[in-house]
Amino acid sequence: MIPLSFAQRRMWILHQMEGGSENWNMPVAFRMTGSLDHAALAAAIRDVVDRHEILRTVYGADDDGELYQRILPTAQAAPEVPVVEVAPEDVSAAVEEAFAYRFDLAAELPLQVRLFRCSPREHVLVLVVHHIATDGSSGAPLIRDLATAYTARQDGRAPAWEPLPVQYKDYTMWQRELLGDVADPNSLAARQVEYWRKELAGVPQPLNLPLDRPRPVQASGRGATVGFLVEADVATGLQKLADDRGATMSMVLHAALAVLLRQLGGGDDVTIGSSIAGRTDEALADLVGFFVNTQVLRVDLSGAPSFSDLLAQVRDKSLAAYEHQDVPFDTLVEAINPERSAAYQPLFQVMLGLQNYERPDLELGGLTLEVEQVTPSTSKVDLFFNAVTDGSGALRGDISYATDVFDRETVEAIGARFTRVLEQVVADPRVCVGDVDVLSAPERQHLVVEVNDTAEPTLELVEAVRRQVRATPEAVAVIGEEETLTYRELEARSNRLAHWLADQGVRAESRVAVSLPRTVNLVVALLAVIKAGGAYVPIDPEHPRSRIDYILEHADPLLVLDAEALAAADWHGCPDTAPAVAVRPENAQYVIYTSGSTGKPKGVAIPRGAVANYLATAQRRFPLSPADRMLFSTTVAFDMANTELYLPFIAGAAMVVADKETVTDPSAVLELMRRHGVTAVQATPAFWQMLLMHDPNAAKDLRIIIGAEAVPVRLAETLAKQAAEVFNMYGPTETVTWCTEARVKVGEGAPIGRPVGNTQVYVLDSRLRPVPRGVPGELYIAGAGMARGYQGRPELTAERFVACAFGPDGARMYRTGDLVRWDRNDQLEYIERTDFQVKIRGFRIELGEIEHALTGHPGVAQAAAVVRENHDGDKRIVGYVMPGPDAARADGGLEALPAELLAYLRGRLPDYMVPSTLILLSEVPLTPNGKLDRGALPSEETTNTTAGREPRNSHEERMCALFGELLGMDRVGVDDDFFELGGHSLLATRLSARIRGEFDIDMPLRTIIKYPTAAELAALLLVTTPAESSDPLAVVLPLNGDPGTGKAPLWFFHGGGGLGWTYFSFVSYVQDRPCYALQARGSDGVDKLAGSVEEMVEDYVTEMLRIQPEGPFHLIGWSYGGTVVQAVAEALDRRGHEIAFLAILDSQPGGQGFTEIHGGKELPDYRTELEEFFGQYIGTDNRQDFLDAMAKVLANNHMIMMDFESPVYRGDAVFFSATLQEQSYAHLWRPYILGSLDVHEVRSTHHEMNMPAAVAEVMGVINRKLAELTE
Repeated sequence: MIPLSFAQRRMWILHQMEGGSENWNMPVAFRMTGSLDHAALAAAIRDVVDRHEILRTVYGADDDGELYQRILPTAQAAPEVPVVEVAPEDVSAAVEEAFAYRFDLAAELPLQVRLFRCSPREHVLVLVVHHIATDGSSGAPLIRDLATAYTARQDGRAPAWEPLPVQYKDYTMWQRELLGDVADPNSLAARQVEYWRKELAGVPQPLNLPLDRPRPVQASGRGATVGFLVEADVATGLQKLADDRGATMSMVLHAALAVLLRQLGGGDDVTIGSSIAGRTDEALADLVGFFVNTQVLRVDLSGAPSFSDLLAQVRDKSLAAYEHQDVPFDTLVEAINPERSAAYQPLFQVMLGLQNYERPDLELGGLTLEVEQVTPSTSKVDLFFNAVTDGSGALRGDISYATDVFDRETVEAIGARFTRVLEQVVADPRVCVGDVDVLSAPERQHLVVEVNDTAEPTLELVEAVRRQVRATPEAVAVIGEEETLTYRELEARSNRLAHWLADQGVRAESRVAVSLPRTVNLVVALLAVIKAGGAYVPIDPEHPRSRIDYILEHADPLLVLDAEALAAADWHGCPDTAPAVAVRPENAQYVIYTSGSTGKPKGVAIPRGAVANYLATAQRRFPLSPADRMLFSTTVAFDMANTELYLPFIAGAAMVVADKETVTDPSAVLELMRRHGVTAVQATPAFWQMLLMHDPNAAKDLRIIIGAEAVPVRLAETLAKQAAEVFNMYGPTETVTWCTEARVKVGEGAPIGRPVGNTQVYVLDSRLRPVPRGVPGELYIAGAGMARGYQGRPELTAERFVACAFGPDGARMYRTGDLVRWDRNDQLEYIERTDFQVKIRGFRIELGEIEHALTGHPGVAQAAAVVRENHDGDKRIVGYVMPGPDAARADGGLEALPAELLAYLRGRLPDYMVPSTLILLSEVPLTPNGKLDRGALPSEETTNTTAGREPRNSHEERMCALFGELLGMDRVGVDDDFFELGGHSLLATRLSARIRGEFDIDMPLRTIIKYPTAAELAALLLVTTPAESSDPLAVVLPLNGDPGTGKAPLWFFHGGGGLGWTYFSFVSYVQDRPCYALQARGSDGVDKLAGSVEEMVEDYVTEMLRIQPEGPFHLIGWSYGGTVVQAVAEALDRRGHEIAFLAILDSQPGGQGFTEIHGGKELPDYRTELEEFFGQYIGTDNRQDFLDAMAKVLANNHMIMMDFESPVYRGDAVFFSATLQEQSYAHLWRPYILGSLDVHEVRSTHHEMNMPAAVAEVMGVINRKLAELTE
C-alpha cells in the first residue's frame, strides 16, 4: 500500500471536509489557433497520463482510517477528450463551468479534459487537475510533455522522451524516510517542528481584517478576484531596496504586506502564508506532482520599527523558514494543534505569492497557444495577494478574496492601499511603519472634513423656555404623580426658587447639589439653579450614602438642595420673574459624577453652551411638538436625563414624570404611559427589554430614543417594527448626552450613526491618525458639545481631552475609549469598549458578539459574556443568561436550557467563541444608570454549570468511548469537543473510520468538523438508525418508549423520501410522551404505493386512530411531511377530533413548487439522489433493493403531490421558516390555515432542519408551546 505524501494527506482531508468542492482545482485553459489534430491531441494526453503516474492515481482510506493511493494501469486511465461546440460568446461561461468540476478522488482520475470548438481554426483546451496531483511548478513540465507528445503523434509515432528518474510514489516514500517520526526527538521532523512550535507559539487568531460581514460558521470557499498595479518605477525601487539590504523582492513584499495588515487593524503580531516549491532534489524538476509546501511568516511590528528594520527581520525569518521548509504544513498544524474553526484556515488567513515572469505564449505542433483568462470563483483564504513581474518592469498583481466576508469595493480599496504602502517605503525605507499612511488624500478629506460638516444654529435654554411660556402659558408642562404644572406655573415656581438661590449667593460657577426624588420639584429645582446662573450637581438620593458623601466632599457645593432643605427654605414669596444673571456659554451648567476606573466617581463639568447645542440639534433630529408627551424616567445622576428634562420644554411638549417605584415595575410604567398618552420615550436597551418582556407590544406607535449601551440587533428590529420611529443615540457623559445619532430601520442593524450638529468625530489609530473605512479605531469627539474637563482633576483632564490636530488652534477632542469603525454609508458602527476586547488561546474575541448571539435565542431575555481566569491562568468565556418568560415552561425546564443554548450558539458562532459555561440568572445586575454591571455577575463557583454531562443513551455512551479511545482519555463528556480535547484532522479521519466500523454508518470528515461533540455526533446517528426492536420500514414507527405519563403522543410525518428516521434526533428532546413517525407504504418493497395524497392521508388517519382513538392530537411535519401533516390535521378535525398542536417545518402547500423542483425526473435520478443521502449511512445486506424501493417511493410521492391541493384547515398552526435561503414559504399557507399562523425563524437551510443546531431551536419552541397547552 502506497501512503500519501504529507501534503497530499492534508489535501485529501480538506477535500473531504469541503464535500469534494472545486476549491482545490488547479485549472488552466488554452486558446488554440490553427489546424487542430484532435486524434493526436487525445493520444498526447493519454501519453502524458501514462508518463506521470500521479495523473492516474486514486485515493482512499482503509478500515482503520489509514490513507493510501493506488496507481491505475494505463489501460484503465485513458481520459476522454470530448469536443463540444461552443459559440465564441459562450466560451467564458463554458470554461468557468469546466473549472468548477467536482472530483471523486476515490473513483476517478484527478485530471479532467475539455475541448471546446469555437470555429474550425479556434479551439479552447481546458485541463483541470486536482491539487492533490499537481502544484504551480508542475505546469511547465505538464505542458512541455504535452507539446512533445502532440508533435510526435502528429507524425504517427510515440513520443521519444527521456524516462523520468523517479515517480511521485518514490517521493512519498523518500519524504517519510527523510523526515522520520515526529515522536523521535532526533528526527529531522521533530527538530523542524520544534522550531515552528516556538516560532508560532501564541499566534493570535484570526487576524483582524476590515470584514464587510461576520464570518460564517463554515467558510464556503467562494471567491472572486480584483487586480492592482505597481508602476515600473516603484517596482524598480522595490528591487533596488531588496538588493541594497541583501533581501529578495518577495521579502520586501512580505514586509510591506505586514505593514498594510497592521494599518488595516491587524495589530502588531501578523502572520502571512506563502508557498515554497518543495522540489529540493533535481530529480523532481520534471515531475508533475504535489510538492509545494506552505510556510507561515510571523512578523513582529511592535516597538515602532522602521521599514528597514522590519525588512531585516523578515529577511532573517524567511531564511530561517527556508532552513526548516521540509516539515509539511499539515504536520506542523497537527503538532501545534491550534484552535480549529471551519470559518477560516489555521495559523494565517492572508497569503502572498510572487512569480518572476509571466507564462510565455506556447506553440503546440503548429498551434499558437494563449492562456485563456478566466477569473477564479474560489478563495482558499480571506485574502491572497499574488504579483507577477511583466515585460515593462511593472508588478501586476491580483487579490483573490473570500466573498463570504468581503465585498469587491473593499478589496479594491485594499489593493490601492497596498500600492500606497509600497510607494512610501520606496520613497523612504527608514519610515516608521506606524507612520505609513494608507489613506488617499480624498479619503482623508472625506473622513476628516466632509462627514464632520455639521454646522447648525444653536439656542439658549432659559430663553427658549421663556419663549414657550409666552407662546403657550396654559399648556401642560410637567405631569407628576401629585401635581401638574402648566408652562406659566413652571416658569413662576422656578423663578421664585432661582431668586432664593441667588439670595443665598449662587452665581456663575457656584455649585448647588440637588438630591431630590424624581418629582415635579426636581424639575423645578434644576431649572432654578440654571436660572440663578449656578451649576447643579445632580445626586440620586437612592444611591449609597458613601457615594453621596464622596460627591459632596469632592464637589464642595455652595448649597445642598435635598427634600429637607427645599421644604425648609423660604422661597415661595420670592418674585416670579426671572432673575437677572450674568452668565456665558462657557460657564458650567452642571457637574455630573460618573464611575471612574479608580473606583471613585469623577465629576464632569458641562458648560451651558454644550447643553444648549445638544438640545438644538436634538430638536432638529427628534422634533417634539406641543402634542407630544415625553416620559421622564431616567435618574438625574445620569446625563441621559438631559433629553427628558429639557427637550419637551423647548418644543412646548409635556413631561410625564415616573417616580422610582414606577420605573422598577414594567406594568406600572406602561400603565402610566397609557394613562397620560406618552408619545416619546428615551431609555436604555435593558429598560426596553424589561418593558417588552412584560408586553411584547410595549413600543407600538411610540417615538423612541435608545442608547447608553450597545443595542442588540434583535431588540432594534423589534422596536423598529413597532414604533413610529427609533433613534439609536451614542454619547459619553463628557460630550453631553448624545453626540451621534442614527435612525433605526428594519434590516439595517443598529449603527450609532453620524455626528450631531456642531460636532466632529474622528476614528483614529494609536498614533492619532484617521483609519480607513471598515478598520476599527478609537473614537475621538470634538466640537460644541464637549465638557470642560474633570472637576478638580487636571491630570485626568489632560489625559482624556487631547489636542485636536483637525480643528482650529487650541481645539480639543475627547478620547472615548470606544472602538468603532466607519461603514460604507458613513455610519459609525460601535464595536466595543477597548477594554472589552479579549484574547483567549490566541483568539481575538469581541464579547459583544457573543452576547448578541445569545439574545437572538427566543428563550433568552438578557445575556452577558465575560472572561474568567482560574488559578492556573487559564482563560475561558463564561456566558450569563436571564431566561425569557417562556423558557421555564420548556420540556426539561430551565435545566435543559444551557445545553439547548450551546447547541444554538454552535450553529451561529465559531467554536472558539462558544462559552465554556453558561450560567442562568434570575436577573441581570444593572448599575444605577440601567447599564449591565459586569462586576456584579456571580462567579462560577456560586452557580450550577452544565460541564461534564453524562451520556443519556447508548449512542452517546459508545461515542464517548470512541473519543476516549482515540484521544487516550479515561473519561469524555457528551459536550466535550473532539478537537478541544486534542484531536486533529488525521485523528478525525480515524474517528470517521471507527464510526463506520462501530455503527455501519459513514460519518464524513466534514460532518465531524461541523459537529465535533459526542452529543452532536450521537444525535446524527439517531437520525439514521431506527431502534433494532422495531420494524424500521413500518407505516407507524415508534420513535421512543411510552414513558407512562398518560400524555397524548407526538406524531411526526415523513419527508419526500418516505422514512421518518430523521425524527429520532427530535425525540431526544421529548421525555414525557410517546412519539411516532408515519412512513410511506412501499418503503419495504412489498406494500402498494399510495395512489394519491388524499389516499395517503386517509391511510395515516386510520393507523393513528388505532393507537390513539381520541384527541387531542399533536402533529409535526417537515418538508413534504409538513404538507401531509396539514392535510391530516384537516381530516382529523373534520371527523370531530381535537387538534391541540400543529407544527409545519419549512413546507409548501400541496402542488406549489413540487412540479418545478421535481417534475420530469426519471427513476434513476431519484435513485441517485437517495444514494447520495442514504448511501453514506445505510449498511445493509440488501442495500441495492432498499435503495430501489426508496427511489420508487420518492418518485411516487412527488408525482402524487403534483396533483394535490392542500385543504383549508380551520385551526391554528406554528410554522418554522428556514432563514438561510432565498425565500420563506410562510405566506403561502395563509389561504389554507384560517386560524393563527405563528411563524418562527430558524437559522438553517431547508435541508439542514434536521441538524443538531436547528433541531435544538425547533424543539425548544415546540416544548414551550406544549407546556403552555398544559397550563
